[in-house]
Amino acid sequence: MWKLINCGTYMWFVKTKLKYHHCVYAITGEYKKLKIERRKPGLYSGGINKFYLAYLECWDLDKTPCRLDKKVAKFYINHWKKKEKTKRIKEILKQLKAI
Repeated sequence: MWKLINCGTYMWFVKTKLKYHHCVYAITGEYKKLKIERRKPGLYSGGINKFYLAYLECWDLDKTPCRLDKKVAKFYINHWKKKEKTKRIKEILKQLKAI
């Protein structure tokens, strides 16, 4: 089950599995896979060239509440209507339509 979380000012769809957090950036659909047993890096460390990806790695993804409701689901369904969809985005949209 995907949940929408707010990491500062960036919205991410996150699905937690056994070893990894699978994260999809809500605006562009960019995918990031983070190991669950990871160290907490500094905000600019770790060789990450984009600031929001470093911010995501520092965030506690297990305890962050889900922000999905009907209004938000409708926004993201309309947002992804005319854009290219990956397999993960199609899975997220299927979940959003069920809300």
